[in-house]
Amino acid sequence: MYFHLTRGNPMNIQLHNELEYSKRMRNNLILTDVLDDIPTKITESLILAIDSYRKGSYYESKQVRIEKLPDTIDIVSNIIAIILSSNRPKPIQGIATELGLVLGYRNQINAVKTGAEILSICHGKLYDIKLSDDSTEIVPKYNLTKDSMNKLNILQYLPPMIQKPNDWISNTDGGWLWERKSIILGKGTHHFKPQAYDVLNLLQSVAWTIDIPTYINAQNSNKTMDEDQFERVVETCFGKPFYFVWRYDKRGRSYSSGYDLNIQSNEYGKALLSLFNKKIVTNQDNLKIAIANHAGQDKLTWSERINWFNKQLNFDLDTFDEPILGSKAIQAYLDSKKGIPTGYTMSIDATASGLQIMAALSGCKVTAKACNMINTGKREDIYQFVADKMNTILKAINKVTRKDVKKPVMTTFYNSEANPKETFNKHQLAAFYESLDDTLPGALDVMEAVNQYWDYESDVHMWTLPDGHVARVPVTEMNDVRIEVDELNHRTFTYRYSKQQPSENYRSLVANIVHSVDGYVAREMVRRCHSMKIQLVHIHDCFVFSPDYLQVVSQTYREILAEIANSDLLSDILSEISGNYVPVTKHSTDLAKDILNSEYMLS
Repeated sequence: MYFHLTRGNPMNIQLHNELEYSKRMRNNLILTDVLDDIPTKITESLILAIDSYRKGSYYESKQVRIEKLPDTIDIVSNIIAIILSSNRPKPIQGIATELGLVLGYRNQINAVKTGAEILSICHGKLYDIKLSDDSTEIVPKYNLTKDSMNKLNILQYLPPMIQKPNDWISNTDGGWLWERKSIILGKGTHHFKPQAYDVLNLLQSVAWTIDIPTYINAQNSNKTMDEDQFERVVETCFGKPFYFVWRYDKRGRSYSSGYDLNIQSNEYGKALLSLFNKKIVTNQDNLKIAIANHAGQDKLTWSERINWFNKQLNFDLDTFDEPILGSKAIQAYLDSKKGIPTGYTMSIDATASGLQIMAALSGCKVTAKACNMINTGKREDIYQFVADKMNTILKAINKVTRKDVKKPVMTTFYNSEANPKETFNKHQLAAFYESLDDTLPGALDVMEAVNQYWDYESDVHMWTLPDGHVARVPVTEMNDVRIEVDELNHRTFTYRYSKQQPSENYRSLVANIVHSVDGYVAREMVRRCHSMKIQLVHIHDCFVFSPDYLQVVSQTYREILAEIANSDLLSDILSEISGNYVPVTKHSTDLAKDILNSEYMLS
């Protein structure tokens, strides 16, 4: 194991961890590893080549770029670190961009041009540049040791925090003790408009611990976590509380930070997480429901899931959709019967949350019924619902399955036409769109309404959610540019990059608006549940909590969606985007009553 500082003051240990995983530490690791292997003359030749490049006489724009270069020694160390961080050939575009950005060039074109020029004048010693008809590759001549490569891979990502993260107090201040990152994920998305700090701070307050039985049984699991990363996390966090830093994306959806282990991990990673503050679960029926869900019985009604559990003489985990989580839930049930506290969390997600939100925004009862927002006496499955409608239209020929229908339904309402065309033949495609008209008219209306208000002259769209959180979505387009490198005998390559600029591609707006409302719903769920002392976290529309609270969580979700159905939220958003009042006529004005009495919105 690489990291052994597991005792002492939690703050000191956390600071040590953050410094250990810094880019400077990664560079130092690489430089130390190859120090004895790389002859001094190679380093000296890199210095001479860069100094000569700096002293050259060039056209004005190039001269301006070169004058902004940092110290030569810094350039050399970054070249070595970037080149040797991979033991395999890589296209020059990526390495040149990384080098240029590290050297301080914010403009992507300037970064890749300068990086490519420096790589060209330094080739032949530390690495070779391999030219072919369709590519230009950087080929390292030295390799890091296997041990160093493993450690380097680990150092790419910060582990969970072993003390409670700092509260977010601004868009750049919060989370880690030493590391400073934007509250907003993604390149080119940072801004200083209001963000909901309170929700992130509540999510960050939840203490987790490694689930010991899951860890012990790890060798018999289908875990996919890298072994070294796994050991790193375990050694850092085993036997004590730890926390995740949470941040937003540009729409306001929240995410826990952590590559190896986080709330959004694979099944094994999720199973490793238990609430540090354990409680005795008294509602054993809810645990039965959780076990049934892990076994793939989530399309049944609540009572049917409980009855399914009661009929099981024993459990064949090999038949479960989620055997690792299923095993953990079964243990929680056994602990509950014995009055033993457990940190097990059950999760429950919305049945097609995007369509539920579109139904609420439009007040459409037809759409709402298909999404379990209106009781029908059973747990509706929207994808099977559409498949059945299609098969009625198609009669005996060209029949489709639920699996065929799922992805086309999910993508259509975010303005995608490609997937339905790829999935269905001509007759099926016609039946597909006819079935959507019958089953989801409110969702279609929302999509059409939003499409009208794309601003073709703006490079950003911005709107405010009911809690004051601002969604700010830059408009970006992919651009191709030919980069000519004088220092490489005028060799050219294509560089593809994302540029913020006005666009005619209106299709993304409806998805961004729906996702922003989904983010608002999740934030309200966190606020309201934590006010009731329920430690709830979420993965978008999937809510994670101690099993005793299933009914309260479900009721809270219904209340929030009912409030949206009673609001003019879609009108408010479109009015803000367009700069003019946009009225939205709803299908009905009393959908909220049905929502409050529904059973399977979360199931």
